[in-house]
Amino acid sequence: MRMETKAKTIAWIVLGVCGMLAVPGIGMAGESQASGWYVAGGAGVNWISDMDQAGWNRDTICYPGDDCGGQDIGGYRWYYDLDADSGSMLEVAVGRRFGNLRVELSANHRENDIDQKFSDITYLDGSPVVPRQTSSYSSEVTISIDDLETSTLLLNVYYDFPLVHSRITPYVGAGVGLSYTKLSGVFFRDDFSCTTGCNASPAEFYNSFQDENLSDTVFSRHLYAGADYSLNDRVLLGMKVTYSLVNSMSDTGRYIDHPVPDLPNHTRISDMDHWSLTLGLKYLFGH
Repeated sequence: MRMETKAKTIAWIVLGVCGMLAVPGIGMAGESQASGWYVAGGAGVNWISDMDQAGWNRDTICYPGDDCGGQDIGGYRWYYDLDADSGSMLEVAVGRRFGNLRVELSANHRENDIDQKFSDITYLDGSPVVPRQTSSYSSEVTISIDDLETSTLLLNVYYDFPLVHSRITPYVGAGVGLSYTKLSGVFFRDDFSCTTGCNASPAEFYNSFQDENLSDTVFSRHLYAGADYSLNDRVLLGMKVTYSLVNSMSDTGRYIDHPVPDLPNHTRISDMDHWSLTLGLKYLFGH
């Protein structure tokens, strides 16, 4: 079973438990929580579904391994599939309770290692790049991405269901925020060599090399379900499931080495939605 499927299963379980705990408490609204400030912190794991990477540049060179056939190149487009490993998550928050409602300002940080797999390359207009049947050149391509880091500042609103147990408080919530996304170690290297003698340009003329970090700040939306357990009058131990919808990130990079000097390239990462499961503590101040 894939990690994201497990996370969805956990989310539905928590939602179900919250629902079962909340229904009997509808008639107990008189036992609403008192108002007051609190601080919170937590740690956990997160899962991201497969992401998509698309990029493009305006490189007009016909490379020796391609059969350009008089094509008006204009540039290239490339596509990769990104498979994210499960990663870590940390969060801190400060909030205020108004009876059963809570308003909270929070910040969290996620990290996920990334596996990059080549999918396709076309010319800028979308037409396919056709390999040449025979060529006196050969090339070796190396690609990789280290990890994706996401740091988010959020405004959240929660509803704590009326207590049905002296210590357990289930809740649901929603939030909006800005996420700073950083793709570290974006590495691309294409090294050309001669196989039967290069009668046009030296093989190294066609070499390309990129190694840098890309980043963007994007809008994000978040849904929550969880429950807190009162350890005492001040401290709560809780578990929370979060589903986050994160907009696509885009950034422009530069090659360290390329046949076209100072040529920029553009990268877009989409489908960055993720699940997270956190275990946390809340400390309640005086009413």
